[in-house]
Amino acid sequence: GRLFTIFRNPIERAASLFYFIQDTQWKQPNSGNEQFASMTIEQFYEAGFAENNWMTRFLTNELTKGELTEEDLHIAKEVLRQKSLIGLLEEKGETFDRFQKYFGWRPKNGAEEECLAKKLEWAWPMKHRHPPVEKDSNAYIL
Repeated sequence: GRLFTIFRNPIERAASLFYFIQDTQWKQPNSGNEQFASMTIEQFYEAGFAENNWMTRFLTNELTKGELTEEDLHIAKEVLRQKSLIGLLEEKGETFDRFQKYFGWRPKNGAEEECLAKKLEWAWPMKHRHPPVEKDSNAYIL
């Protein structure tokens, strides 16, 4: 068997997670996390609160290991190569075409075609809006 996954730019994903948690949890009254409520993304990362290569850690089962190595990265890539069909969120259309071709999926009726079109062309309903992280910014570099 083979699984499929859609990867997102890791910096965009991390920034989105930061802003989502800040808005939905830390800024809520009596959350117990008031110190994070007004923290900038740069302050969060500079203070060492950010995740550290969570996907590589997950794929290599090295969740508590200190520094990861090139070997860890190689193992993670090999797991993905052997087990996954990979797509990119930034290339949604091509990704879905690839998945359909590989798995032999085809919409069977108008409702399924509409569902597919929504995923490809419409805004994703749970997308959390946040400020972009510019490539030359301190947040991007951190």
